[in-house]
This record gives sequence, C-alpha cells and structure tokens, in this order.
Amino acid sequence: MMKYSTKKLATLAILLALCVIGANIKILGSIALDSFPAFIGAIILGPAAGAFLGFFGHMISALLSGFPNTLPIHLIIAVLMAACMFFYSWTRKKLQKNKIAASLISMLVAYVINVPLDLLLLYPLMGPVVFVLFVPLTLATVVNLCLSEVVILGIPQKYKGAIFLK
Repeated sequence: MMKYSTKKLATLAILLALCVIGANIKILGSIALDSFPAFIGAIILGPAAGAFLGFFGHMISALLSGFPNTLPIHLIIAVLMAACMFFYSWTRKKLQKNKIAASLISMLVAYVINVPLDLLLLYPLMGPVVFVLFVPLTLATVVNLCLSEVVILGIPQKYKGAIFLK
C-alpha cells in the first residue's frame, strides 16, 4: 500500500478540485479541461496519483455533462485516462535526463493513448460516430497538455519528477 504524506494528500486534493473546475470548462460536450491538473499531478506526484486524477477528472466531467455517451462508455474512457496519466508520468520519469525529449515523448504517448487508442477501443461500441470526436478530442488533448507544460515550466526544478513532497 502506498503511503502519502499530509502534503501529498493536500496537493492531490487541490489538483482534484482543479480537475472539477476544469471539468466545467467545456470544449465540446463532456470534452473539457479536466485532465490539465491531472497531467500536472502525474508529473509532480507520480503515475499512481496521475492515474487517480485522470480517472476521477474524466468521471466528474462526464457527470457534469450528464454522461452523454452512457456510463459504460465513460467508464472505459476514464480507465483510458488513468492509463494515459500513468504512462505519461512513467515515460517522463524514464527519460528525465533529456528534459526536452522527456516532455515531447511523454506528450506523444499521452496523445496516442488519449485520442487514437481511445477512439479505436470505442469504435466497436459507438461505431463511425467516433470519427466525429477526433478533432475536438485532439484539440482538448493538445490544449490540456500544453497548459500543463506551461505550468510545469513555472514550477521550480526541485519539485519536479515525481519526487514532489516526499
């Protein structure tokens, strides 16, 4: 079982609250800025915390939209968001010696999981309508990733790399 300090739990709670705020900033339907704080959490708190934030951030966003694509589909998307945050953080940590490569490759990994893989896995359930989601989902993913990168650039170096608040 993973132990979290009071500071880590407080940071996790703040980031979850920011996911709720981001869930209210809609790009299209249930596509929102809920993953922006989750990407930050994945970097500063690690893969497990990022996965938690990604899952619950999406579920809150979908709940606020009334689960427009049905609860089972949003559960699948939330699991994929958790995987996205986990592998985004994991990739970034593995490549941390080259900061530019770590940033670019982890963003590419997040995009591939969050857009093409997501749509591919949803195709059997939703059919060709998934193609309509490609552009707004791409836009939302890129905006969420870019916002998180800008914020991460402003965080002092000693707090980065999933070693934050030991």
